[in-house]
Amino acid sequence: MCAKQSKRATRMKIERLGLLMAVSGALLVSNVASAKDATEMEISATTGSAAVVIAPEFQKTNDKFRELYADARARMIKLSEPTIIVFGDEIVLLDGPNRSSRKFISDKYTLLKSVDHISLAVFICLKLDTDKPLLPERLQQLDQVKRLSQKALVALDKCNLDAETLLRQKLIINKSLEIIEKVEKQKTISSGELQAFCRDIVKPVMQNADEGVASQLSTIDSIVRNWRDSLGEEKWNKLKVVIVSGHMPREQQSNMQYFSKLLKQKREGDRLIYCEGLSEENDALNLLATHGIDREIAIAYFNDEWRMHRDLLSDGAAAYLKKHPPLK
Repeated sequence: MCAKQSKRATRMKIERLGLLMAVSGALLVSNVASAKDATEMEISATTGSAAVVIAPEFQKTNDKFRELYADARARMIKLSEPTIIVFGDEIVLLDGPNRSSRKFISDKYTLLKSVDHISLAVFICLKLDTDKPLLPERLQQLDQVKRLSQKALVALDKCNLDAETLLRQKLIINKSLEIIEKVEKQKTISSGELQAFCRDIVKPVMQNADEGVASQLSTIDSIVRNWRDSLGEEKWNKLKVVIVSGHMPREQQSNMQYFSKLLKQKREGDRLIYCEGLSEENDALNLLATHGIDREIAIAYFNDEWRMHRDLLSDGAAAYLKKHPPLK
């Protein structure tokens, strides 16, 4: 038995030595080859005081990984159906070869948002130029907002709004026109005056926002209700949803709130995914597949399905920064 162990240990040492020689030979060959062929560039990095040279072969293996990952992602997309994607003013259901698309932003929503944007246009135009004389180009911009707002005010009576909503739109526009006219006379505005305008108008502006989102979610609910009935229970239980939106509304985003309640999801990343800053349908599908693949990686390597939802380097970064605080 001891003899067998001795032979096995000797064989392992020889194998390790052979591996070291092979790696050394490969690095030597790669260095010679790259010196002869300037098109194969080497990437240098430093780890402490030691210079590390990455031979082109390693880049090729990394490229192969990316190729395999892209292929796995394409296959994962097919496994993720049915899928709902929400982006812009459109909501899409993908179910195998079938694709259903509906608009969920109503004309009323768009009108209310446009009126709110009149007051925001005034603020944006003036905010960076308070407490000093306004430049001619700034006054010209303000005049453009005024002229457009005056035309919008006249057009309101044609919009078929109920009396309360109509009155609120006129209030917002008129208050915006009042501050514009005041500024045009003064040729300046203080930060306090602009702040007072914002605080004075915020209530009707937010009433518009509340009414608009109620219209939006009511429409989405009607669409999704019909899709649920057509999918059936088995497919419905497999449904995944991707919300495509911008960076700033990510926290408590309205459509995320709706689908979180609908699918009973306490956090984003499983059946409900937020796709930030992108706008194409394929972007949403690729992100959905990435979540699926990375979930499998997290379970296989860490026995924790959420591990890849934070930076893989996060633990190492925290440990390093604990020992080496920045700039110290």
